[in-house]
Amino acid sequence: MLHYGETIMIVRHLHCDSMLPEYSHIKFDVTSEKNITQTEHSPHYNQPSMVFFSGGSALAGFSQALKHYNQNHSHIITTLDSGGCTAKLRQCFLMPAIGDIRNRLLALADDSRVDVAAMTRIMALRFAKQGSPATLRQSLWAFSSSDHPMYAQLNSQQKVAIQSCLEYFAKVIPDDFDLRNTSIGNVCIAAAYLTNNRSLTAAIAQFSQLLAIKGQVVPMLDNYCHLAAHLTNGQIILGQHNLTGKEVSPIRSKIARVELSSSAEYLSPLVCATPEHVKDTVKQARLICYPPGSFYSSLITNLLTQGIGKAISQSKAKKVYVPNLQDDPEQIGMSLFDCITTLLNYLTSELSENMPVTSVLNTVLIDKNAQNQLTPAQYQQLSELGIEVEILPLVSQQSSPFYDPHRLSQALLSLCR
Repeated sequence: MLHYGETIMIVRHLHCDSMLPEYSHIKFDVTSEKNITQTEHSPHYNQPSMVFFSGGSALAGFSQALKHYNQNHSHIITTLDSGGCTAKLRQCFLMPAIGDIRNRLLALADDSRVDVAAMTRIMALRFAKQGSPATLRQSLWAFSSSDHPMYAQLNSQQKVAIQSCLEYFAKVIPDDFDLRNTSIGNVCIAAAYLTNNRSLTAAIAQFSQLLAIKGQVVPMLDNYCHLAAHLTNGQIILGQHNLTGKEVSPIRSKIARVELSSSAEYLSPLVCATPEHVKDTVKQARLICYPPGSFYSSLITNLLTQGIGKAISQSKAKKVYVPNLQDDPEQIGMSLFDCITTLLNYLTSELSENMPVTSVLNTVLIDKNAQNQLTPAQYQQLSELGIEVEILPLVSQQSSPFYDPHRLSQALLSLCR
């Protein structure tokens, strides 16, 4: 039940020290709840299963922290990114986006191992931003050479995988492929995708093993498709990169709705079914999180496939929304309450009218300094829907103005009970 002031606010506070304890012994101290101890070395099957719908880099730091508290978590990642070097790969091979997947694989890698740490450094490298096509092509061939010094700390399996991926890529790209600022990691995953019969799931499995990731990375779609946004001014924008405000000027009109398009050149509405393995991942979760990140192109884009809302509603998990703390160009003209209701609209679009909204969202987790972003009337409306608001100190002095990844990890794990 929600209460605000003396009449409508009951909140739980997670007490976090400014300096958190070592990862090997994590304590959660929640008022009126008994303490929980979670160790990094707990058996995987004893850890609560967590699922995150996300994309982009917003969750990278959090993912690096979470893997020390819990390794039983799955990250369902959008494959609609259309900017940067990912765009060049998509256009060349008509493939799903892999940049966000590479980012999450590296964040979850077991970099306590010398060989994995070396591999993450290699996969984070990029080709020079400037240089002639011939020079950059020579660099690609040089990287694939077995005696290249960057392979010194890799194990034999990692070395063969990186070399074979780079060598294959060098053979299949057209002469006019622009290698400037291209990610080595993206090149490797793209090559693995192509050599595994264009299976992104197989490519991810290969690099998950090589990087010994703590968690699971799941692509939402293995299709070649794009994000389309309808603005309230009647404009239609195609391509994720045209919404985020990073590569082009921010949009100036509110987003009315988004959908999938089979083309990046013109609107061609596309209906895609949610893959069965995604449904299974969701149904087995103890906690489902709609985390911070670009609201439409990282979060909502993962909720556009047919059947995803129903799969979420069938899960007995706690369903938690963690809103952005900072301005998001995609949230132009939207309040926090607007974000909550918009999220609910996409989650419930395929559900029957008698299905309670709590089947897809039952908790909103916000930082104590953001609690005034909801009015007393909005707190009351959420309460009437059965949605709880958890107000916790999620920003530390070190992390301000962003969420502290360790505090957020602890808070989400405390909700898994």
